[in-house]
Amino acid sequence: MANYNKNAGYGRGLTSFVRTVVPTFGNIMVLFNSDNSDEANYMHAQEVFSPDPDGLTRFYTSLATAEAAMESNNNDVLLLDANGTHAHLGELAISENRKHFIGMDGGHRLHGQGAKIQSTAGTAAVSVLHVSGTRNTFKNIKFIQGDDEDTSLNVLKESGESSLYKNCSFIFGDATKLNNAAAYAILMSGDSTEFHDCTIGSDAILYTGAGAGVCFDVITTASKSTVWKDCIFNVCTTNAAYDHVRVLTIADLHFGHIFINPVFLATISDSLSAVTTNSAMDSADGLVAGNILVLNPATNSTAFTDSTYNDNIKVVGSEGVAGTSGLGVVCT
Repeated sequence: MANYNKNAGYGRGLTSFVRTVVPTFGNIMVLFNSDNSDEANYMHAQEVFSPDPDGLTRFYTSLATAEAAMESNNNDVLLLDANGTHAHLGELAISENRKHFIGMDGGHRLHGQGAKIQSTAGTAAVSVLHVSGTRNTFKNIKFIQGDDEDTSLNVLKESGESSLYKNCSFIFGDATKLNNAAAYAILMSGDSTEFHDCTIGSDAILYTGAGAGVCFDVITTASKSTVWKDCIFNVCTTNAAYDHVRVLTIADLHFGHIFINPVFLATISDSLSAVTTNSAMDSADGLVAGNILVLNPATNSTAFTDSTYNDNIKVVGSEGVAGTSGLGVVCT
């Protein structure tokens, strides 16, 4: 086999590419699934990402080991191979700061990302990922809740500061707990969190409970100043009380939150008895500590917000007519 290294040819091009995608001074590490050890990319990466002069291992086949090797506040980067699933036992908790996770599948996908992180059944995975650190980054990754235990009700728990999710999707891979009203793809308690070009939920699995795609609920403190840009909120449900976005109580959302060009879609299927939802977003009655501004939304929900639970949600659309902004209409 040819000698691949980081200083010339393929190896040099790869490391230079990573620096343009995530401009940091940190270490670059790679994660592959050991089941793919017979593939050329696996073997090339082993040579390019050999241990550095300080002895730091840079090639991994365990997500937990790779994450633990990333130094907090060093802006280290972990590249995830996109030909397979990276399983994790229990919840992957990231309490450290400035770690960057990049799926290597070509990028720019709203869903169907090749780099997948999935929790393992029977391992008490409350969520797939719980981020409580500062300025961590996730790009081009599909997060799948594969655990079926009573407490496995979230895909992402976000209570960090200035986390960035871009071209990621958050789905359940097991329908066992989707009859629970507390089943949320994202449990949101983050400060200044950003989601760009992400998909929350899926129409590939059937919900039966009155859960939500995103639920603002205190984990440590109330969520503040989040931004959701060009995201799709998707569900296939038999329960019209499902909300794409929900503020659970008046203590759970502070300051201003912005949703730009969101699409809220409930898939309708007679064979699955799947219906549209009553409303796309529900606020908490009496909310005064924070607000939500929604720009140019689209939804097939019966109403954009519940007539009772709509405090401090304002919608700005192309028409801007109270009661109709953002609602899809039947073509004639």
